Amino acid sequence: MIRCKLIFLLSLVGIGTVSYAQTVLHGRVVDEQAKALSEASIRNPKLSLQVKADALGAFNIKGAIGDTLYISCVGYEPLRYRIDKEKNHLITLVSQNLVIDDVVVVGYGTQKRSKLSGAVSSVNKEALLSAPNTNAATALQGTVSGLRVQQTTGDPGASPTISFRGGTEFNGNGAPLYVVDGVIVPSLYGINSSDIETIDLLKDAASTAIYGARASNGVVLVTTKKGKKGTTKVEYQLKHANNYIRRNPVTYLDAADYIAWNRQGIASRYQANIADGNTSQATSTANQMNSASWGWTTNPSYGFSDGKYTTQLLSDQNRHLLDQQGWNLLVDRNPIKPYLADSIIYKGVGQRELEDLILQQSNYNEHYLNFSGGSDISTFNLGIGTVKDVGMVVGSELQRHNINFNGGLKVNKDLTVNVNLAAYSLSSTPSFVNASSTSNLGGVIQRFGGAAPTLRLYDDVTGVPIPGGDANGIANPLYFKDIYQNKTGENRFSGGLNLEYRILDNLKLIGNANGFLRFNETDEFTKAYQNGSRGDMITTRNAAFGRNKTQQYTLNSFLQYDRSFGLHHLSALAGGEYFEYKHFTSSAKGMGAATDFIPWLSASTEAVGVPSSAFSQWERMVSGIARVGYDYDSRVLFTMNLRYDGTSRLSDNKFGYFPGMSLGWNMHREQFFKESVLSGIVSNLKPRVSWGQNGSVSTVGYFDTDAPFGNVGTYDGNAGVGPAGFVNTALKWEKVSATNFGVDVGLLNNRLNFNVDYFVRDVYNKVASLGIPSWTGFSNYTTNLGQLRNKGIELEAQVYALRNHNGFDWKLGGTFTHVKNYVVELPNNGLDGNRQSTTEVWNPQKAKYEQVGGLYEGRRVGLDEVWAYVYDGIYRTQDQLDEDVLLYNSNLSYSNKTLKFLGDARWRDLNEDGVIDSYDRVYVGRTTPTVQGGFHSNLTWKGIGLYAQFDYALGFVILDQSWLRGMGQAQGSANMPIDVQHTYSEYTPTGTLPRFYWANYGGNYISAANYYQKGDYLALREVTLSYQVDESLLNRLVKNRIKGFRAYISGSNLLYFTKYNGTLPEVGGDDPGRFPLPRRMTFGVNIAL
Repeated sequence: MIRCKLIFLLSLVGIGTVSYAQTVLHGRVVDEQAKALSEASIRNPKLSLQVKADALGAFNIKGAIGDTLYISCVGYEPLRYRIDKEKNHLITLVSQNLVIDDVVVVGYGTQKRSKLSGAVSSVNKEALLSAPNTNAATALQGTVSGLRVQQTTGDPGASPTISFRGGTEFNGNGAPLYVVDGVIVPSLYGINSSDIETIDLLKDAASTAIYGARASNGVVLVTTKKGKKGTTKVEYQLKHANNYIRRNPVTYLDAADYIAWNRQGIASRYQANIADGNTSQATSTANQMNSASWGWTTNPSYGFSDGKYTTQLLSDQNRHLLDQQGWNLLVDRNPIKPYLADSIIYKGVGQRELEDLILQQSNYNEHYLNFSGGSDISTFNLGIGTVKDVGMVVGSELQRHNINFNGGLKVNKDLTVNVNLAAYSLSSTPSFVNASSTSNLGGVIQRFGGAAPTLRLYDDVTGVPIPGGDANGIANPLYFKDIYQNKTGENRFSGGLNLEYRILDNLKLIGNANGFLRFNETDEFTKAYQNGSRGDMITTRNAAFGRNKTQQYTLNSFLQYDRSFGLHHLSALAGGEYFEYKHFTSSAKGMGAATDFIPWLSASTEAVGVPSSAFSQWERMVSGIARVGYDYDSRVLFTMNLRYDGTSRLSDNKFGYFPGMSLGWNMHREQFFKESVLSGIVSNLKPRVSWGQNGSVSTVGYFDTDAPFGNVGTYDGNAGVGPAGFVNTALKWEKVSATNFGVDVGLLNNRLNFNVDYFVRDVYNKVASLGIPSWTGFSNYTTNLGQLRNKGIELEAQVYALRNHNGFDWKLGGTFTHVKNYVVELPNNGLDGNRQSTTEVWNPQKAKYEQVGGLYEGRRVGLDEVWAYVYDGIYRTQDQLDEDVLLYNSNLSYSNKTLKFLGDARWRDLNEDGVIDSYDRVYVGRTTPTVQGGFHSNLTWKGIGLYAQFDYALGFVILDQSWLRGMGQAQGSANMPIDVQHTYSEYTPTGTLPRFYWANYGGNYISAANYYQKGDYLALREVTLSYQVDESLLNRLVKNRIKGFRAYISGSNLLYFTKYNGTLPEVGGDDPGRFPLPRRMTFGVNIAL
């Protein structure tokens, strides 16, 4: 039986005195299986009376024969019932079958889904139920249409990048507004998923208009669990997960081949130097053979027990090492004098061993305790949680503690008070390698799996770990993992107070006050360390401390009116809001501590750079807010939202007006539709249209329209101050105007349900930075120029394949999103299309040069377009070399740029001008997916459940930089993929890949179109097998001591179906070897007492 909730349709009807025979009507409300519908609502509009059914479905209400009663219950079709007798009325409500008319949070209120006329989506609860995560936003991936969620790293607690409907920036970015229990928060980071009751998303401008200036990128509304009337309930949840390393798919050379192929690359480079007539470069190349920087050379320092690498020329002094375990001999031709042979001894380290220096199997543990309950006058819910997530990069760890309380008190029949209090404390320690970075020590998979296999990890005599490289190179994690002591801490506190006072039956006064407070701290200290093997000791002991404080307050009050007039229903909301935001930051740096045993900034003896800094930012916003909703018999639906915002960020144009309206039509409720042939197939049909406007000042600085002063240096020992930037007091709101056309369709008694939306969104008055003459004293100023347009289509589907069929229930769901962004207007710069950041190429089809990519009025945004050279195979014969003898390659580092050798890459000269240059590039694809979405399946049978969730992205390209940089030996010492064995050389003339040059001197391995791969993927994000013990069985086993027990095993980030060969297909563009998301296997238990 579907649990019923009372649907309060408050009615005030102008009543005249009517005399007719009244009596008490008796009846019972049941469902199609004759089960009682407790709390069904029975209304007699003629007498303005309303009652609800009791636990047996029975009711008594005054009325007379001939009256029409209105009966409703959540999850069932409402019914008009004409009275033809006084007693024994058995009234059957027909289930709305499979689409429950649930309540959706819509901003400053709630609304029944059947009465929605805007584009609003909800996250299915299964996505939050089992899979462990330290950021609730990851649960949104693939579950909601129009929402782009990108996970770029497997770091503990890492926040995904989220944007709605193509974003409002030219680069596709634009974070949504997050509102948790009425409190605006910067992200969902730190919120415990177990505390969440619902997540609703407002997508169209008509729905988001009520949030005005802060909602141009959509709104994510999170509601945490509330207490319910009834017996007090205690629930405990345990999640334990093991993280499994996702290994680097690139296989690297062993130590012998690594040495030999690097020497072969030196030989190719030396030959090119000689042919180019560059004797100084030839000498430099020859000198690389004895460099102390590379893992394949034989520098004398490597012969020491603590040398950086193990490669040495064989001599009488080291010959004895060949008798020791692990040492090997390689005889190889001399790259500079190939008629000579070199005998090299070395000790190799395997790829797996190098990866394990930085990667580890790790685990995740979460405990959650919940207390909830309520009575006729009060409710409460208290959630307490703790999480420890050990990262897969050695040294990384996150710990978090949460508490969330919701309480409600009915003070009297007219006054209700609700309170929310939440807090969390988080601490994290990163590895000395930042796994999410794409620079410095980023690309962790390639950096360590592809490190030189001759790297010496331990002193040969003492067995103590040695530095290997220096702190800024490919260093030895065994040595450096304890050198850096970096800690990050964060504490958040939020609270809200809600008062509701019923002035009249249909009129409420609502007041809300909430606040948010966040403290961030970073504490860094670097111990003294050796700067590379046999290097000097660095004793600067750099230290730093930083602190940020954010506080914000919101006060609002509203009058809410709700009344039914027969078949007409009207609701209205009007009020105002005040918002204040303050941010303080301070930091200091120092060095020169006397010892590693005092790892604090206070131990420093001198400052680094500016010894300390501090500044503050603030913003105030005042708003007028209104909403009007009307529906006629739940058939014709209309909603209007109005907001008037004023912000302190602007000067002459502080205020903006943001309206939104939507119209919907529940056609399936019309009598003509019920009598049509379609009614047998189409059970729900609601076309809807909406339009609205939002503003945005997110790209405007806090002081862009004021004249803040700052330090501009010193003169004659005196400090000077001056304006920090050029002031534009005429700066205006960015304004977002959007139109949405949608339709909700239910087929076969709502077994198949579809929600389709098409939208066009324009962003006007784009904030831009323009250059100005230097004589002004400034380089640029901020103004409003430009217009962006998003167009897209979204689809959400829900299918009930089985419903209580021999005990089986099977529910399927899916999403689809396709968005394109267009440039409508740009600042006038005198160029065609006012283009910016474009590239000029030759178009063979049109036989002309044209500007591509970047920004160009009237075209799709091209910032994510990839244009690259075309690799046309290799030069295999002298005839091919002769054919291109005059072909000039501007990308070569040679003096003679027509120089080329057998095995070199051939590049396509598209414009046939005899020069390979930037004009000879072709369109490869985009780095942003053009299509994305997901689907899920939930199959249950007698307490056993099997849930699976997938997400996908299509239409984008990725360049595996870890492979490409290895093939070109871009770092001089890193290992190379085994594919280098298939390159052409004098000794491997059958090789199919371009000749290998050390440090990519021949330019054969650049970002060519052929090296890009399709990034399209289908991810198996989660699979959960669970068992919910039957309540009656629990009663027999434990005699009501346990009210509920659920156990499950879950796998997450399990598998990618993709043709991409790299580590992480979820981010387009260059992949430097990012740290992938870990595979997780989770065991969990939920116990209710």
